[in-house]
Amino acid sequence: MSTMTVSNRFAKEERKTARFGITRGQAILFFAAFTLFFYTLTELVFASGDHTVQQAQMIQPVKEIVVQPGDSLWELAVTYKSDPKMDVRDMVYAIQKLNKLESAIIYPGQSIQIPVGN
Repeated sequence: MSTMTVSNRFAKEERKTARFGITRGQAILFFAAFTLFFYTLTELVFASGDHTVQQAQMIQPVKEIVVQPGDSLWELAVTYKSDPKMDVRDMVYAIQKLNKLESAIIYPGQSIQIPVGN
């Protein structure tokens, strides 16, 4: 008979190796910090512009009128625009924005604030 050696071919050799790189927990922590940083940065950039616009609207003098039958935003913009060089469309947009109107439709009896020049 021949000599046979028996070895377990399914046995795993366990070697202790040092782990390099980042762990799952570190990756999650980095992702959370990264997301929070950019969220805060975005809020600071976009919130500062809105705050300035709100302050400008609060300081801006306005005239309150009651809409009469047949009035339109275009007619009101032409009548009350302070600068003759100002485009009527810009005045209509300013009136819509000041009154938080979604469209240019206004109704008789409705109270409208119109920005006036100094």
